[in-house]
Amino acid sequence: MWNRFIQVTTFWASKLLARLLPPHPQPLPGQARLILVFSTTGLGDGLFDSAAICSLKLGHPAAKLIVCAHRKRQSVALHNPCVDEVVPFGKSPVRQLRLLWRFRRERPDLVVVLHVNEEVYPLAYWINRDAVVTFTNLSERYTFLAAHPVKVRDTQHAVVLPLKVAQYAGGSAVPPRMVYEVKADELAAIRGRFADWIDHPYVLFQTGGGRTLFWRNWPVEHYVTLIRWFSDRFVHKVILTGGVENMERASAMERSCPEVINLAGKTTLTETGALLQLAKMLLTTDTGIMHLGFAIGCPVVCLFHDLCPATDYCPLDKSARYVALQLTRSHPQQPPSVRDMEGISCDEVKHAIAAMLECAR
Repeated sequence: MWNRFIQVTTFWASKLLARLLPPHPQPLPGQARLILVFSTTGLGDGLFDSAAICSLKLGHPAAKLIVCAHRKRQSVALHNPCVDEVVPFGKSPVRQLRLLWRFRRERPDLVVVLHVNEEVYPLAYWINRDAVVTFTNLSERYTFLAAHPVKVRDTQHAVVLPLKVAQYAGGSAVPPRMVYEVKADELAAIRGRFADWIDHPYVLFQTGGGRTLFWRNWPVEHYVTLIRWFSDRFVHKVILTGGVENMERASAMERSCPEVINLAGKTTLTETGALLQLAKMLLTTDTGIMHLGFAIGCPVVCLFHDLCPATDYCPLDKSARYVALQLTRSHPQQPPSVRDMEGISCDEVKHAIAAMLECAR
């Protein structure tokens, strides 16, 4: 109830302010001095924005480019070579006032709002209301705060949407490819931590996604069936990955298949990136780790719910190595059910994995 009160109050207060001090869509700078990019939501969304960030840096090579990212998911921006600085974003009023204070003194002449929480829009408005560029495909509630609202009409692809906004803001044409560069010291650290098995061929099985979109998870019993089949057929070790919210699922798989190495809840995002760099393959549902695998170039077998079209999320790069299996239902029901993903059979996944590892030889 309190959060809802804050949302409604913020919205109507912003409406009033926009009437009193409306944004004026001045011409955008041909060569910006300081660019502030807001990309504050999930891991996948941060990766979707990574190509747009590179586009902005290449289009404004002399500019300092700062990314404001969620404080728990700064790793994505920190692994983008086009980013000069990352500042953490938090929802608390104190954190937002600190950001406002800094950027009112060090005012950016270009503010680009990509995948964000709604509370970012008023903050961006106050930083420089005449220089805010954002895309309105995801939310049009706060369009009135943007001097340059951009509606992308010819695509729904998650990487292309923010990229088109960056190009509107003077960014250069770049491939629509997610960017995440694993660092040499991270590879050395992961080799040191898992020295007993890291040089043995291994695959990663991402055990699930977040709690909110739980209906995208593949059933635990399907994983167990697949792991037993895989262990009988391949020499690769099976490494289970996932966040703390996936630990129960991963533990159930480990109890049934004690030969696996269970790392769910035991590695950071940066460490998972290094593991993906060295892995032979990733099996995953539609989660942030799937997009991380795409960005790093790990071969991926990915399982999509029918409410999440694979064509909107899979790489457009023809050289990408992945197999996407899309759930099909003749009569989709809302809301989605935890059992929906049973519709992707173990046999389909076995065939995709065998084909992927055969190609990787």
